[in-house]
Amino acid sequence: MTFDKADLDFLSSVALFKDVPEQDLKNILSIATVERFEPGEIVLIEGEATNDLMILRDGNVEVYVSRGDQKVPICQLGAKSYFGEMSVFDDYPRSANVRALNEATVLRIDRDSFRELLHSNPAALFQMCTVFSHRLRNTNSALAKH
Repeated sequence: MTFDKADLDFLSSVALFKDVPEQDLKNILSIATVERFEPGEIVLIEGEATNDLMILRDGNVEVYVSRGDQKVPICQLGAKSYFGEMSVFDDYPRSANVRALNEATVLRIDRDSFRELLHSNPAALFQMCTVFSHRLRNTNSALAKH
């Protein structure tokens, strides 16, 4: 991917990357791929064996789980959010579905490259743990309602 100052500014504005040095941000952008999704298009499928981190550049997505014929909404995410982060750490399939609510652009970063970044930037790892905690609480709350 070719990138410019706007791409660097965007990536540094994502909470996960706020303390990451500029050279590392450039390295991330160099291995990221850009994907665009139309409204209603599925971005990630629950149970799928993929392991990339996704950063929402623009647009909105809905995160939900399937329980039989029922769709259980977990949350909605907007620009500067990221998802798919659990698979960076484990080899389990995707734990939820993600669907574009409107036109959405996503940066996809492969697991191995992202793991290398985390080794050199513990602040990013700590930020991910904070998000893990919030998302686990939100998921528990959503599932308790059904």
